Amino acid sequence: MNALTEKFREVSLSIIPIIVSILLLHFFVVSIESEIIYRFIIGSVLIMIGMPLFLRGVDISIEKIGEDMSQALIQTNKMKIVMIGSFLFGFIISVAEPDLHILAQQVSAVTNNAIPQMTLVIVVSLGIGLMIALGMYRILKSVPLNRFIAVVYGIIFILALFNSGDFLAISFDASGSTTGSITVPFMLALAGGASAITRSGLEEDTDSFGLLGIASTGAILGILVMGIVSPDSNLSGEIPVDTIQATGVWGAFIEQLPITTRDSLLSLIPVLILFYILNAVSLKKSKRQMIRINIGLVYTIIGLILFLTGVNAGFMDASRSVGFLLSETKGNLWVIVVGIIFGVLTIPAEPSVHVLTNQIEEETAGAIKARTVMLSLALGVGLAVGLSILRIIIPSLQLWHILLPGLIIAIVLSFMVPDIFVGIAFDSGGVAAGTMTATFILPFAQGVAESNPSANVLTDGFGVIALVAMTPLVTVQALGLLYRLRTKNDARLGKEDIYD
Repeated sequence: MNALTEKFREVSLSIIPIIVSILLLHFFVVSIESEIIYRFIIGSVLIMIGMPLFLRGVDISIEKIGEDMSQALIQTNKMKIVMIGSFLFGFIISVAEPDLHILAQQVSAVTNNAIPQMTLVIVVSLGIGLMIALGMYRILKSVPLNRFIAVVYGIIFILALFNSGDFLAISFDASGSTTGSITVPFMLALAGGASAITRSGLEEDTDSFGLLGIASTGAILGILVMGIVSPDSNLSGEIPVDTIQATGVWGAFIEQLPITTRDSLLSLIPVLILFYILNAVSLKKSKRQMIRINIGLVYTIIGLILFLTGVNAGFMDASRSVGFLLSETKGNLWVIVVGIIFGVLTIPAEPSVHVLTNQIEEETAGAIKARTVMLSLALGVGLAVGLSILRIIIPSLQLWHILLPGLIIAIVLSFMVPDIFVGIAFDSGGVAAGTMTATFILPFAQGVAESNPSANVLTDGFGVIALVAMTPLVTVQALGLLYRLRTKNDARLGKEDIYD
């Protein structure tokens, strides 16, 4: 109970700034429909109840299941089994990721079902499964992460030349939405297990990170391939902002609850079936251990249902309305400034960010502080949202004008900083673009794009997650560059650089 109380305190401190910012904008800047505000408040309460339950459930069930399953896979000592198992493992947990379903649902709605929700989920999950298998091969064969990433992004750049801006935006957005609260613990456990077995000493810390970043590229590759083979490469759509309150305050939640319950159960069931089969065959958990895991799963499912219901029925509409109304009534400067503030505020509210930053501090024995990484992520995401809004406002500024230079800088930096910062940076890019980005920042950008006559809500509204996922690659590695300079100075004073 103490642990659950602590989770509630952490979540409250993370969510309250977002709630306050929306209410201040409503009372003093733009007047949001009263029905949407009521739904936002109710949704916020559900999020503040559901997220602590979900995170506590992840702590005592999902993380443990991930560790056990990854260790059982790696200890077979057979590369083919490890790669096939990693592919299936990656596919299943990606299908179970709520963030991916949130994005897929929005893509389906905006494109008038030209890209069906489950089609996008399956394509992305196949790409992630493939890249997780190759990522495990990289760890087991000691392939340097920076070289591996450079080759993968080279392939992505080539495929991007044959895609329209619509698929380009969706593909990079999907990369950020694949590393959320369910996939992050599993992937970190998988990478940590492989690293612990194949490496020793300081190199183990280095290879504990990077798999999340590699997995994210699988989403990009999957959507880009789909864009090439798709008969209709030019998509269009719109969000009718003036009709989003039609279902009523409580009606929206009543309508959303059974849908969210079904989706939550269908997301987790494949993972649970795989775990129970593996437990019966090889893990042989004690009755007490299974009871604890099952209690954690109940927490996880209930928390996930409450969280997603609050997000889908109340949170997204408020953010979308703020973006639309600010752009309509207050002008571009207001939109850019508010977007930057929202970007900074969402990072502490991302559950998966806390999972990653805490592991970074633990793996590095406190040498890299969680709050330092958190600050660099917040600043980077604030910058990303500002650039995204600027891209919507300026018709000639396209996504690749920002994304391509940023990724090139990130790849160049990967050959200049300590290896551990490369892994942390590419992992951070995925977790920064998590649930709160998909449900708060993306709808805000869509609202701005819908109000701007020169913008396309699909091409310009999407793409914000891509930039949110890209900027940490630069900011965290810039932090690594500063760290290298500092440790070189320490070395001259007789101190050892443990990560050089």
